[in-house]
Amino acid sequence: MNRGSRLLESSDQKIELARLNLRAGEKAILSSAFHSASKYLQKGLSLLAIDSWETHYTLTLQLYDAISEALFVTGDFVKLSDLIEEPLRHARCFEDKLNIYNNYVRSLIASGNYEECLDMCISILLQLGEIIPTEVTEDIYANEVAEVKKSLEGKNREDLLCLPTMLDASKLAAMQFLNHALTLSFVFKPILNPIVVFRMVEISIQHGVCNLSAFAFACYGGWLVSFPTYDFDGGYTMGLVANDLMKMLNATEVGKNIIVW
Repeated sequence: MNRGSRLLESSDQKIELARLNLRAGEKAILSSAFHSASKYLQKGLSLLAIDSWETHYTLTLQLYDAISEALFVTGDFVKLSDLIEEPLRHARCFEDKLNIYNNYVRSLIASGNYEECLDMCISILLQLGEIIPTEVTEDIYANEVAEVKKSLEGKNREDLLCLPTMLDASKLAAMQFLNHALTLSFVFKPILNPIVVFRMVEISIQHGVCNLSAFAFACYGGWLVSFPTYDFDGGYTMGLVANDLMKMLNATEVGKNIIVW
């Protein structure tokens, strides 16, 4: 059908073929055939009219979301960078931009653009209601430590394992971008790294747990056993919590990052 697409004159026929290419692209992604997915999705985009953001908003957004994933996985970061401007300009709300931002951030990490990527994560988190300091003073650090300890006060291992599942979409997105910032700060800005960990722990306690919560508690345990805290019992407990959460949530993708000694 794609070979004969030039013969299509009806806009309805072009939209139907664009939908078929979206479905084919999504199936290819599920099968890890990302190069094929990219071809289907690019074809789907080529069939859209100039005003498709107004006339077929959902289809247009879905095509851009899917192709951003395919381009990231295939390592075509230049094309991904060129492509994101369109959906970021036309998306009707910030939430509709998050998948595009996520794939672009992942591409920046993979290509080593740590400073630009960290700045972008901090900006996105601000729009998600999470204020991450760009500069960390002694007072800011002490306040962040006090806040995370306050959130954990009176809670034992069983209490943390009984936390509800996180359902708030904005908090789930915040955890995702905090996780990106965690990786970036470890490499590029270590002084910010524990603050990102603290924030992930606090969100998990206040809004419920998700797969990334397991990694957050593991990292917090690592901070507890480090200088100047040296709280080995607390660190061990957090490690157990992380391991138990990983199993409870079937968070296998974070398992490689969690080791309980």
